Amino acid sequence: MLSILLLALSASAAALVARGTPNCEQVTVSVDITANTAVIDVEPPRNQSELTGLVSQFTSETSNVTSQIHYGQAKLNAKYDIWSLLCLPPSGPTKTVEFAVHGINFDHTYWNFGGEASKYNYVDAALKAGHAIFIYDRLGVGRSSKPDGIKEVQLATEVEIAAALIKRLRSGDSGHTFQRIIGVGHSFGSVQLVGLAAQYGDLLDATVLTGFSPFTGSLDTALASFGLTIASQQNRARFGSLSNSYLATQSIINDQLNFFYYPFFDPEVLQKAEDTKATVTLGELLTQGASPALNYTRPLLVVTGDKDFIFCGGNCYQSLNGSTNLISATKILFPAVQNFDYFIPANTGHGINLHFSAPETFAQIEAWLARFK
Repeated sequence: MLSILLLALSASAAALVARGTPNCEQVTVSVDITANTAVIDVEPPRNQSELTGLVSQFTSETSNVTSQIHYGQAKLNAKYDIWSLLCLPPSGPTKTVEFAVHGINFDHTYWNFGGEASKYNYVDAALKAGHAIFIYDRLGVGRSSKPDGIKEVQLATEVEIAAALIKRLRSGDSGHTFQRIIGVGHSFGSVQLVGLAAQYGDLLDATVLTGFSPFTGSLDTALASFGLTIASQQNRARFGSLSNSYLATQSIINDQLNFFYYPFFDPEVLQKAEDTKATVTLGELLTQGASPALNYTRPLLVVTGDKDFIFCGGNCYQSLNGSTNLISATKILFPAVQNFDYFIPANTGHGINLHFSAPETFAQIEAWLARFK
């Protein structure tokens, strides 16, 4: 079930609908979900040394930490407040909305980075293509609810939240009617869309996965290089109220290593990404994974930078299971898809929206989407 609460506009209301940027509406959506979450036998780290020890164990070559600490599943029934922004094209009503899910280390501003007229602003690209676009702060991030970072903020919970938000857009409860909903994910947001397709089949009309591949050989190296720090200690001003189950990358050095490919980015963009970065929870890190989406049949595009450090180990032109590169290998997870394409931006790291190649990348995505109107 899903309900929208209106805050501040009347004394009896309880969620906020306010005008943000032109043609955009901010809405805090109250979402009821039921999810099968993992039972994880881990407590929030008492100090940084304990956290670093856990990361070291988890990322070791022969690690079996996950199997040691997972004890089946538990049904979670919960209600969360999810902050969102729905932007409509200036050209007028549209039947198409893009549903964008950000990844780890970012909040919703990954999609409108730099603001209006910025070349790193994907929202602008979608609007210019005549599409509406819906962006939001994932659970545990930004202005959305921040519940237990181990028991609740997990992949399964976030997949159910995404499904509920998509169903709301489809139903017209947002105040707008959309006939075509396109999922666009980045990194962990793409992992969520894969999970959504695996669980719900053709809930979306098309899917764009960015910053993603099925290759797992570089994930432990990337995770270790995050320099994961208890978030409340990494930045007390921004994260001081969070429990020790919420983590952050240690510094701008870790952010560059994992998300940027030198020298094909603006140093000011890297600094802004560091200044505005978001958190990740232990629950998210310990429930990562992508299962095959056997019943998803709609068009699929995968866009990952050639130098992606997290999902390609810095070289996406490696072969995997007979594929000529790691990005085309994503088709393995979608055996029923007929319209499958991929694009590999050159000189581009994991944070594809934040490189000099961003305008070309955005143009490629929107041109691909135009083929399936």
